[in-house]
Amino acid sequence: MKKSNRPVKTLKLIAKILISVGVLWYITTKIDLSEIGSAITRANLWFLFLSLLIYMISQVASSFRLNILFRLIPVQLSEKTNLKLYWLGLFYNLFLPGGVGGDGFKIYLLNHYLKVPVKRSLGAIFADRLSGLTVIMTFILMLLYYIDYSIPYKAWMVVLIPFPLLALNVFLRWVLPHFLRAFARISIWSVVVQGVQMISAVCLLYALGVKDFGRYDDYLFLFFLSSIMASVPVTLGGIGAREFTFLMGAEYLDLQVDTAVALSLLFFMVSVVCALPGLRYTLKPRKLLMNIKD
Repeated sequence: MKKSNRPVKTLKLIAKILISVGVLWYITTKIDLSEIGSAITRANLWFLFLSLLIYMISQVASSFRLNILFRLIPVQLSEKTNLKLYWLGLFYNLFLPGGVGGDGFKIYLLNHYLKVPVKRSLGAIFADRLSGLTVIMTFILMLLYYIDYSIPYKAWMVVLIPFPLLALNVFLRWVLPHFLRAFARISIWSVVVQGVQMISAVCLLYALGVKDFGRYDDYLFLFFLSSIMASVPVTLGGIGAREFTFLMGAEYLDLQVDTAVALSLLFFMVSVVCALPGLRYTLKPRKLLMNIKD
């Protein structure tokens, strides 16, 4: 079965690479690369560093959220050990997006060394990801009212704000009931994670010198929308999907396209730098595994 699945996985990987390359090529035909490069090189270094620091805080909070679900499996990991495992996953998710990635490696570790059933660890990670996407959808609905774009019945969109969280509750109740009792806690942590990442994005806007504070809602709306698009598994690790969303969204919202794409690229750079410490745990995996076993 594994051999028969290998050609399919290879074809999927090739397709994702081709889509990512095609999207990136299309983006380059619509933007001025020199202008974007100039905007990035002129960016305020202090605000870039602050954005990185704040983004790292969001990842720490995200690891706390995941550990809540792990403890319901139950797997008793200390927050320190879980944070190391989480950062290892960040590195693999970013630099091995076409393969098993960080989530798959965490599932392997829990199953191989702690004998955790794959279904339970997979359920915990899926619930963790779904909780984050749910709150992103909630933020999108909240910002939708404020964006500078005419949408039919926009004033009524506020009625939809509670629906993503209600849908998550129903999903956990019917599909993953084992994690239902963590619904309130992971939802709160998801609000913290996404709220902190929003502050990180605001710092990037400051770094780029965006003076029109009245348009920040538009940029943040695209920021969260691009996070949804990047999670759709049609490109290589979301490469190109985020930039494409900013490009098209900036045209519809009448924003500076170069600034919007520069924001997307800077956020990607921040996430890359943030993930790099995970390299340490790939060099000495046995030490990390011993910590997990403890």
